[in-house]
Parts: sequence; structure tokens; C-alpha cells
Amino acid sequence: MVVGRRDGRRELSSEELERDMERDTPFRRFRQRLQGRREAARQQPEPADEPQLCEHLVAAPARDVGSPSTCEEHTDEDGPVVHLRTCLACGYVGCCDSSRGRHATTHFEKEGHPVMQSAEPGESWRWCYVHELLG
Repeated sequence: MVVGRRDGRRELSSEELERDMERDTPFRRFRQRLQGRREAARQQPEPADEPQLCEHLVAAPARDVGSPSTCEEHTDEDGPVVHLRTCLACGYVGCCDSSRGRHATTHFEKEGHPVMQSAEPGESWRWCYVHELLG
């Protein structure tokens, strides 16, 4: 069946389209390139399920940090504490970057302790400030 187009050009019938695909046409070359890319993508190694950890995260495994109730340096002028983080080097408890005080980051900048762990209930993720990696 041949179908007309609004621009006055005629569309190919399914038989004509099939013949075009078999000949050496730009469409066929495009399909071949696309097929080659799909095959190459299938041969790529699967991404590892385990995240890559830096030496700081390897050296500071997640542990029970308890349930701290407040940031050690937070004042009334800092506003509310959003989330708490615990330094895995010394146990310092600071507020996250969503809190105005940003005391966990300030602790890293002052002390150089690279890894903080979330102190929120049910969370055990860690953050390496040096490499900006989640572990």
C-alpha cells in the first residue's frame, strides 16, 4: 500500500521499504553502524555492584556511632540542626552541610579527619571529604 504525504512526496510502500533496506542505502549503513554499536555495548564489562572505595573509607569502616542528640558546636544563632554526622577518627559530632553551621565540614577543614558517618537512625553511610566519595 502506498500512502501520500502532506508535503506532496509519496511514502514508500512496505515492499519498497524492504527493498531499500536490502540495498546499500544510507539507511542500511546507519542500521549496520547501530547494530555494531549495540554489539560493542553488550561486550562492555558489567559495572561492579560494589562501589569503589578510597583508602580513607577502607581504613574507616562503618560502625555503631550511637544516637547523638545534638551537634557539639551548634548555637541558637545557627538555627535548627538538620542532620548529624560523626567523625570516625575522633568521635566528634557535627551538623551536616544542610545546617547553617556546617560543623561536620568545618571539623574536617580544621582537623583533617577525612571520614564522617551519618549519625541518623537507620543510616550507616560514610563520606570521605578528601575524595568526595560515599561509602
